[in-house]
Amino acid sequence: MPSNINISQGNFSFGPTVGLFYTMSQSLQTLLVVEADGTPAASFPITLSTLRNPVSSLKYDGTFFWSLEDLPSSLGVVIKKWRLYPFPTAALPSVSPSECRWQDELTLINSVAIKWASRAIGVEYYKRLINGSVARGSTSIVLNSVVNISIGDKLYLGPSTFTGFVGNEETVTVTNIVSNTILFSKVGGLENSYNISDPVDFHKAVWLFNDHSFSGQEDYKGDLVKFSWPAKVTVFSNQGAQYSLVQAADFNGTELVFVRADQIMRIDTATSPSLVYSSLEANLRESDLATPIVVYDIIADLVGNQVYKLQHKETVETINTGAYVTSTWSSGSVPLYNYQIIATLAFVNSTALSFDTRMTFPFVTADKINIIGEVRDQYNLPVPSKTVQFSSSLNPLSGAGTPGTFSPTSAVTNASGIVSTQYTPSVTVAEILVDVQAKVL
Repeated sequence: MPSNINISQGNFSFGPTVGLFYTMSQSLQTLLVVEADGTPAASFPITLSTLRNPVSSLKYDGTFFWSLEDLPSSLGVVIKKWRLYPFPTAALPSVSPSECRWQDELTLINSVAIKWASRAIGVEYYKRLINGSVARGSTSIVLNSVVNISIGDKLYLGPSTFTGFVGNEETVTVTNIVSNTILFSKVGGLENSYNISDPVDFHKAVWLFNDHSFSGQEDYKGDLVKFSWPAKVTVFSNQGAQYSLVQAADFNGTELVFVRADQIMRIDTATSPSLVYSSLEANLRESDLATPIVVYDIIADLVGNQVYKLQHKETVETINTGAYVTSTWSSGSVPLYNYQIIATLAFVNSTALSFDTRMTFPFVTADKINIIGEVRDQYNLPVPSKTVQFSSSLNPLSGAGTPGTFSPTSAVTNASGIVSTQYTPSVTVAEILVDVQAKVL
């Protein structure tokens, strides 16, 4: 693994500057910024609040940072919302942030009805683009999409790229939606002008994976809870063992991605928020292939189709010997955390063949064997629309003989990732061994 961020905190996220990583330090009470090789790039003292325990999860939604930490004395957990401050506005342009300022929080305290224990949150946020330039003073903007936007939502516009307003940001509250046009009420209208494709961000909710159910006990049955924001009201809750002992999570613009045991799992929050619809083995076992490797935080990168896993250890396979070796990162007695990347874009991972169980016989007209092929991706989901080519050859142990033929010789997988053909063995009175292959083109 190449040298990378080598941070001493078990949390990280992207941030406003592309290519840099952000992490919160409880010991320093600071938001630290590092380059991909661990070189310090900036630091921002935390203000208006205090981290009372290490941050177990850090998220960035395009405008705000969000942190999860335990309350003192095992009283529960707290989710806090932060923003780099000051930020450029029409009234205060050309400023640079000097602090990470507390904005809001949700405190979840243990009660008779429920116990809170969590290491994983996902912030449901969305990114839109301004579809056409808009002038200062306007009371409406046109976006590339208004999906998930509701009346009353706060939209965070900018930074602007419009000459004279470069870098400026502002907030508007939605009063009406007509087609892709957002109307808002603001004295004097927009404070800045914006170009086409300038960003618009907004957040809707925070999802939290609680290790316990609503039993009032520390039962490790698990519960996935959605809190609307800023109302901070529970709007969804679903219990299940799959939500317990979740190590890390993130929201990637369409779904919740989370790590449990050695699997990366996904939930489509828009259609089936209670259904885990795929899982991916995530190389999270030590060299004995049994001891689990802990993931402390993740970044689900929708644009790059990959997940960054923050770890203290990694296991790699030695190229020459095929042996597995586990390495631990540390500096003296200080544990260090690096990231591994795993691709999420689906690719063909396996092809399986099944045959008729019956035997063939040396008839003049040879028997026909039905063959089914099944193509799946790394999530163990079916892969449709893939061409599979069938071929056969004599097994080296067979000796003399002639392989049979296929009809068809190639076929395309259906929606279930299934493809079929018929194999006609050669006519022979001697027993031969034939190897059948299926190649995905």
